[in-house]
Amino acid sequence: MEQILQIIRERTNFVLVGHTSPDGDCIASCFGLALALDMLGKSVTVVLESYPPKYDIIPGRKFLNAEPLDSLEIDTLIALDSADINRLGPGHSLFNRAKHTVCIDHHKTNEGFAQINYIEPDASSTSEMVFRLIEQLVEPNMDIAIAIYAGIISDTGGFKYNATAKSTMEITARLMEMGIPFTEIYNEVLHRHAFGAAKAKGIALKNAKQALDGRITYSHISREELTGVGADSSDLDGIVEYLLNTRGTDVSAFIYEKQMSKQIKVSFRSQGPDVSAVAAAMGGGGHALAAAAALNGDIESVTEQALLLIEKEIIVYDRRS
Repeated sequence: MEQILQIIRERTNFVLVGHTSPDGDCIASCFGLALALDMLGKSVTVVLESYPPKYDIIPGRKFLNAEPLDSLEIDTLIALDSADINRLGPGHSLFNRAKHTVCIDHHKTNEGFAQINYIEPDASSTSEMVFRLIEQLVEPNMDIAIAIYAGIISDTGGFKYNATAKSTMEITARLMEMGIPFTEIYNEVLHRHAFGAAKAKGIALKNAKQALDGRITYSHISREELTGVGADSSDLDGIVEYLLNTRGTDVSAFIYEKQMSKQIKVSFRSQGPDVSAVAAAMGGGGHALAAAAALNGDIESVTEQALLLIEKEIIVYDRRS
Protein backbone atom coordinates (compact mmCIF):
# COMPACT_ATOMS: atom_id res chain seq x y z
CA MET A 1 0.00 0.00 0.00
CA GLU A 2 2.86 2.41 0.76
CA GLN A 3 3.99 2.39 -2.87
CA ILE A 4 0.49 3.34 -4.02
CA LEU A 5 0.24 6.10 -1.43
CA GLN A 6 3.56 7.47 -2.65
CA ILE A 7 2.59 7.46 -6.32
CA ILE A 8 -0.74 9.14 -5.51
CA ARG A 9 1.03 11.87 -3.57
CA GLU A 10 3.61 12.39 -6.32
CA ARG A 11 1.48 12.23 -9.48
CA THR A 12 -1.29 14.59 -10.60
CA ASN A 13 -3.06 12.86 -13.50
CA PHE A 14 -5.01 9.63 -12.91
CA VAL A 15 -7.21 7.36 -15.01
CA LEU A 16 -9.20 4.72 -13.12
CA VAL A 17 -10.53 1.67 -14.95
CA GLY A 18 -12.63 -1.33 -13.94
CA HIS A 19 -13.47 -4.70 -15.39
CA THR A 20 -15.91 -5.43 -18.21
CA SER A 21 -19.59 -5.60 -17.22
CA PRO A 22 -18.85 -3.62 -14.03
CA ASP A 23 -20.63 -4.68 -10.86
CA GLY A 24 -21.28 -2.71 -7.70
CA ASP A 25 -17.86 -3.28 -6.16
CA CYS A 26 -16.07 -2.28 -9.36
CA ILE A 27 -18.12 0.90 -9.79
CA ALA A 28 -17.93 1.86 -6.12
CA SER A 29 -14.19 1.34 -5.79
CA CYS A 30 -13.56 3.42 -8.92
CA PHE A 31 -15.84 6.27 -7.84
CA GLY A 32 -14.78 6.12 -4.18
CA LEU A 33 -11.12 6.49 -5.10
CA ALA A 34 -11.94 9.15 -7.71
CA LEU A 35 -13.73 11.22 -5.07
CA ALA A 36 -10.71 10.99 -2.78
CA LEU A 37 -8.27 11.92 -5.55
CA ASP A 38 -10.48 14.89 -6.42
CA MET A 39 -10.34 16.05 -2.80
CA LEU A 40 -6.54 16.00 -3.12
CA GLY A 41 -6.75 18.30 -6.14
CA LYS A 42 -5.78 15.58 -8.61
CA SER A 43 -7.03 15.31 -12.19
CA VAL A 44 -9.04 12.08 -12.36
CA THR A 45 -11.03 10.30 -15.06
CA VAL A 46 -12.97 7.04 -14.68
CA VAL A 47 -13.42 4.70 -17.65
CA LEU A 48 -16.18 2.11 -17.28
CA GLU A 49 -18.55 0.24 -19.54
CA SER A 50 -22.24 1.06 -19.09
CA TYR A 51 -23.82 -0.38 -15.96
CA PRO A 52 -27.31 -1.01 -14.51
CA PRO A 53 -29.34 2.03 -13.31
CA LYS A 54 -29.47 0.66 -9.75
CA TYR A 55 -25.84 1.68 -9.34
CA ASP A 56 -26.68 5.32 -10.06
CA ILE A 57 -27.05 5.65 -6.30
CA ILE A 58 -23.24 5.56 -6.11
CA PRO A 59 -21.83 9.12 -6.25
CA GLY A 60 -19.13 9.87 -8.81
CA ARG A 61 -20.68 9.76 -12.27
CA LYS A 62 -19.19 13.20 -12.95
CA PHE A 63 -15.79 11.52 -13.29
CA LEU A 64 -16.88 9.22 -16.13
CA ASN A 65 -14.97 9.84 -19.31
CA ALA A 66 -16.99 11.59 -22.03
CA GLU A 67 -14.16 12.09 -24.52
CA PRO A 68 -12.73 9.69 -27.13
CA LEU A 69 -10.31 7.33 -25.39
CA ASP A 70 -7.57 8.20 -27.88
CA SER A 71 -7.55 11.78 -26.59
CA LEU A 72 -7.05 10.84 -22.93
CA GLU A 73 -3.79 11.92 -21.34
CA ILE A 74 -2.61 9.04 -19.18
CA ASP A 75 0.14 9.42 -16.63
CA THR A 76 -0.99 6.97 -13.95
CA LEU A 77 -3.60 4.28 -14.56
CA ILE A 78 -5.17 2.42 -11.64
CA ALA A 79 -7.06 -0.79 -12.42
CA LEU A 80 -9.65 -1.65 -9.78
CA ASP A 81 -11.40 -4.95 -9.08
CA SER A 82 -9.90 -6.48 -12.23
CA ALA A 83 -8.40 -9.95 -11.92
CA ASP A 84 -6.74 -9.96 -15.32
CA ILE A 85 -5.50 -7.40 -17.82
CA ASN A 86 -7.77 -8.96 -20.45
CA ARG A 87 -10.79 -8.12 -18.26
CA LEU A 88 -10.17 -4.38 -18.50
CA GLY A 89 -12.33 -3.94 -21.58
CA PRO A 90 -11.87 -0.39 -22.93
CA GLY A 91 -9.23 0.17 -20.26
CA HIS A 92 -6.91 -2.40 -21.83
CA SER A 93 -5.60 -0.07 -24.54
CA LEU A 94 -5.25 2.72 -21.96
CA PHE A 95 -3.23 0.46 -19.70
CA ASN A 96 -0.66 -0.06 -22.44
CA ARG A 97 -0.30 3.72 -22.90
CA ALA A 98 0.12 4.62 -19.22
CA LYS A 99 3.50 5.66 -17.81
CA HIS A 100 2.65 4.23 -14.39
CA THR A 101 0.26 1.33 -13.69
CA VAL A 102 -1.33 0.18 -10.44
CA CYS A 103 -3.71 -2.69 -9.70
CA ILE A 104 -5.95 -2.86 -6.62
CA ASP A 105 -7.91 -6.10 -6.45
CA HIS A 106 -9.15 -8.93 -4.23
CA HIS A 107 -9.43 -11.84 -6.68
CA LYS A 108 -7.19 -14.79 -5.88
CA THR A 109 -6.60 -15.48 -9.59
CA ASN A 110 -4.90 -12.09 -9.99
CA GLU A 111 -1.19 -12.66 -10.63
CA GLY A 112 -0.28 -8.97 -10.51
CA PHE A 113 -0.27 -7.49 -14.01
CA ALA A 114 0.61 -3.88 -13.13
CA GLN A 115 3.88 -2.25 -12.10
CA ILE A 116 2.54 -1.86 -8.56
CA ASN A 117 0.02 -4.39 -7.24
CA TYR A 118 -2.09 -4.33 -4.07
CA ILE A 119 -3.90 -7.67 -3.99
CA GLU A 120 -5.72 -9.15 -0.99
CA PRO A 121 -7.55 -12.38 -1.93
CA ASP A 122 -9.14 -12.59 1.52
CA ALA A 123 -10.64 -9.09 1.42
CA SER A 124 -14.42 -8.89 1.23
CA SER A 125 -14.27 -6.45 -1.66
CA THR A 126 -12.04 -4.06 -3.53
CA SER A 127 -14.12 -1.28 -1.98
CA GLU A 128 -12.98 -2.30 1.50
CA MET A 129 -9.37 -2.20 0.32
CA VAL A 130 -9.88 1.20 -1.30
CA PHE A 131 -11.37 2.58 1.92
CA ARG A 132 -8.24 1.62 3.84
CA LEU A 133 -6.19 3.42 1.20
CA ILE A 134 -8.42 6.51 1.21
CA GLU A 135 -8.12 6.81 4.99
CA GLN A 136 -4.39 7.36 4.57
CA LEU A 137 -5.00 10.20 2.13
CA VAL A 138 -8.08 12.21 3.16
CA GLU A 139 -10.89 12.33 5.68
CA PRO A 140 -13.69 10.36 3.93
CA ASN A 141 -16.75 12.48 3.19
CA MET A 142 -20.39 11.43 2.79
CA ASP A 143 -20.11 10.65 -0.93
CA ILE A 144 -17.09 8.41 -0.35
CA ALA A 145 -18.91 6.67 2.51
CA ILE A 146 -21.96 5.97 0.31
CA ALA A 147 -19.79 4.61 -2.49
CA ILE A 148 -17.77 2.30 -0.24
CA TYR A 149 -20.86 1.01 1.57
CA ALA A 150 -22.56 0.24 -1.76
CA GLY A 151 -19.47 -1.61 -2.98
CA ILE A 152 -19.14 -3.68 0.17
CA ILE A 153 -22.77 -4.79 0.31
CA SER A 154 -22.68 -5.57 -3.41
CA ASP A 155 -19.71 -7.92 -3.22
CA THR A 156 -20.65 -9.51 0.09
CA GLY A 157 -24.25 -10.11 -1.01
CA GLY A 158 -25.40 -8.06 1.96
CA PHE A 159 -22.74 -9.52 4.29
CA LYS A 160 -23.67 -13.16 3.65
CA TYR A 161 -20.57 -14.39 1.78
CA ASN A 162 -17.75 -16.01 3.70
CA ALA A 163 -15.22 -13.28 2.83
CA THR A 164 -17.17 -10.96 5.13
CA ALA A 165 -14.83 -10.39 8.07
CA LYS A 166 -14.69 -8.45 11.33
CA SER A 167 -12.85 -5.67 9.49
CA THR A 168 -15.68 -5.51 6.96
CA MET A 169 -18.27 -4.98 9.67
CA GLU A 170 -16.10 -2.46 11.52
CA ILE A 171 -15.70 -0.34 8.39
CA THR A 172 -19.41 -0.65 7.63
CA ALA A 173 -20.29 0.48 11.16
CA ARG A 174 -18.10 3.57 10.73
CA LEU A 175 -19.77 4.40 7.42
CA MET A 176 -23.21 4.05 8.99
CA GLU A 177 -22.16 6.32 11.87
CA MET A 178 -21.43 9.03 9.27
CA GLY A 179 -25.15 9.14 8.55
CA ILE A 180 -25.37 7.44 5.15
CA PRO A 181 -28.87 6.34 4.06
CA PHE A 182 -27.85 2.70 4.46
CA THR A 183 -31.33 1.20 4.18
CA GLU A 184 -32.03 3.00 0.91
CA ILE A 185 -28.63 2.01 -0.52
CA TYR A 186 -29.09 -1.61 0.59
CA ASN A 187 -32.52 -1.92 -0.98
CA GLU A 188 -31.54 -0.17 -4.21
CA VAL A 189 -28.40 -2.25 -4.78
CA LEU A 190 -29.66 -5.65 -3.61
CA HIS A 191 -33.42 -5.80 -3.93
CA ARG A 192 -35.09 -3.37 -6.33
CA HIS A 193 -35.40 -4.38 -9.94
CA ALA A 194 -37.17 -3.51 -13.15
CA PHE A 195 -40.27 -5.43 -14.25
CA GLY A 196 -38.28 -6.82 -17.18
CA ALA A 197 -35.79 -8.25 -14.70
CA ALA A 198 -38.59 -10.16 -12.96
CA LYS A 199 -39.76 -11.54 -16.30
CA ALA A 200 -36.19 -12.54 -17.23
CA LYS A 201 -35.77 -14.35 -13.92
CA GLY A 202 -38.93 -16.29 -14.66
CA ILE A 203 -37.50 -17.45 -17.99
CA ALA A 204 -34.21 -18.42 -16.38
CA LEU A 205 -36.00 -20.48 -13.73
CA LYS A 206 -38.14 -22.16 -16.40
CA ASN A 207 -34.92 -23.09 -18.25
CA ALA A 208 -33.22 -24.41 -15.11
CA LYS A 209 -31.87 -27.96 -15.02
CA GLN A 210 -29.79 -30.11 -12.72
CA ALA A 211 -26.85 -32.45 -13.16
CA LEU A 212 -24.80 -34.82 -11.03
CA ASP A 213 -27.81 -35.88 -8.95
CA GLY A 214 -28.73 -32.30 -8.19
CA ARG A 215 -25.31 -31.16 -7.02
CA ILE A 216 -25.18 -28.81 -10.01
CA THR A 217 -28.07 -26.48 -10.80
CA TYR A 218 -27.74 -24.45 -13.96
CA SER A 219 -29.71 -22.38 -16.43
CA HIS A 220 -29.40 -20.13 -19.45
CA ILE A 221 -31.17 -17.31 -21.23
CA SER A 222 -30.75 -16.21 -24.83
CA ARG A 223 -30.55 -12.70 -26.22
CA GLU A 224 -33.89 -13.23 -27.94
CA GLU A 225 -35.53 -14.33 -24.69
CA LEU A 226 -34.18 -11.24 -22.95
CA THR A 227 -35.32 -8.74 -25.54
CA GLY A 228 -38.68 -10.50 -25.75
CA VAL A 229 -39.51 -9.40 -22.20
CA GLY A 230 -37.93 -5.96 -22.49
CA ALA A 231 -34.84 -6.86 -20.49
CA ASP A 232 -31.10 -6.91 -21.08
CA SER A 233 -28.07 -8.53 -19.47
CA SER A 234 -27.97 -5.87 -16.74
CA ASP A 235 -31.25 -7.32 -15.43
CA LEU A 236 -29.78 -10.73 -14.59
CA ASP A 237 -28.21 -10.01 -11.21
CA GLY A 238 -29.01 -12.51 -8.50
CA ILE A 239 -30.12 -15.40 -10.68
CA VAL A 240 -26.99 -17.51 -10.20
CA GLU A 241 -27.24 -16.99 -6.42
CA TYR A 242 -30.89 -18.05 -6.47
CA LEU A 243 -29.94 -21.25 -8.30
CA LEU A 244 -27.22 -21.99 -5.74
CA ASN A 245 -29.75 -21.83 -2.91
CA THR A 246 -31.51 -24.89 -4.33
CA ARG A 247 -31.41 -27.56 -1.64
CA GLY A 248 -28.69 -30.14 -2.36
CA THR A 249 -26.84 -27.91 -4.83
CA ASP A 250 -23.06 -27.47 -4.46
CA VAL A 251 -22.43 -25.39 -7.60
CA SER A 252 -24.67 -23.21 -9.75
CA ALA A 253 -24.00 -21.85 -13.22
CA PHE A 254 -25.87 -19.28 -15.25
CA ILE A 255 -25.13 -18.82 -18.95
CA TYR A 256 -26.30 -15.96 -21.16
CA GLU A 257 -25.46 -14.05 -24.30
CA LYS A 258 -23.85 -10.65 -23.73
CA GLN A 259 -25.80 -7.77 -25.21
CA MET A 260 -23.00 -5.81 -26.86
CA SER A 261 -20.90 -8.68 -28.20
CA LYS A 262 -21.16 -12.22 -29.49
CA GLN A 263 -19.58 -13.63 -26.36
CA ILE A 264 -21.24 -15.96 -23.87
CA LYS A 265 -21.02 -15.03 -20.18
CA VAL A 266 -20.94 -17.75 -17.53
CA SER A 267 -21.38 -16.96 -13.84
CA PHE A 268 -20.55 -19.54 -11.18
CA ARG A 269 -21.38 -19.78 -7.49
CA SER A 270 -20.37 -22.52 -5.06
CA GLN A 271 -20.96 -23.92 -1.59
CA GLY A 272 -17.49 -25.51 -1.52
CA PRO A 273 -15.87 -26.58 -4.82
CA ASP A 274 -13.41 -24.05 -6.25
CA VAL A 275 -15.24 -22.43 -9.15
CA SER A 276 -12.37 -20.01 -9.76
CA ALA A 277 -10.52 -23.01 -11.20
CA VAL A 278 -13.48 -23.71 -13.48
CA ALA A 279 -13.64 -20.09 -14.60
CA ALA A 280 -9.88 -19.95 -15.16
CA ALA A 281 -10.08 -22.99 -17.43
CA MET A 282 -12.62 -21.05 -19.50
CA GLY A 283 -10.48 -17.92 -19.68
CA GLY A 284 -12.03 -16.15 -16.71
CA GLY A 285 -11.33 -15.87 -13.00
CA GLY A 286 -12.67 -14.82 -9.65
CA HIS A 287 -12.97 -16.28 -6.18
CA ALA A 288 -13.23 -19.86 -4.96
CA LEU A 289 -16.97 -19.51 -4.36
CA ALA A 290 -17.86 -16.88 -6.98
CA ALA A 291 -16.32 -16.61 -10.43
CA ALA A 292 -17.13 -15.88 -14.06
CA ALA A 293 -15.87 -16.19 -17.60
CA ALA A 294 -16.73 -14.76 -21.01
CA LEU A 295 -15.88 -16.68 -24.14
CA ASN A 296 -16.81 -17.16 -27.74
CA GLY A 297 -19.24 -19.89 -28.72
CA ASP A 298 -22.91 -20.69 -28.34
CA ILE A 299 -24.96 -21.38 -25.24
CA GLU A 300 -25.13 -25.12 -25.84
CA SER A 301 -21.40 -25.71 -26.29
CA VAL A 302 -20.43 -23.36 -23.45
CA THR A 303 -22.92 -25.04 -21.12
CA GLU A 304 -21.52 -28.47 -21.98
CA GLN A 305 -17.96 -27.26 -21.35
CA ALA A 306 -18.94 -25.67 -18.04
CA LEU A 307 -20.71 -28.80 -16.78
CA LEU A 308 -17.72 -31.03 -17.57
CA LEU A 309 -15.36 -28.70 -15.74
CA ILE A 310 -17.68 -28.34 -12.74
CA GLU A 311 -18.02 -32.10 -12.42
CA LYS A 312 -14.23 -32.48 -12.43
CA GLU A 313 -13.87 -29.81 -9.76
CA ILE A 314 -16.52 -31.45 -7.58
CA ILE A 315 -14.58 -34.73 -7.80
CA VAL A 316 -11.42 -32.88 -6.69
CA TYR A 317 -13.38 -31.27 -3.86
CA ASP A 318 -14.78 -34.61 -2.71
CA ARG A 319 -11.29 -36.13 -2.58
CA ARG A 320 -10.05 -33.27 -0.43
CA SER A 321 -13.01 -33.36 1.93
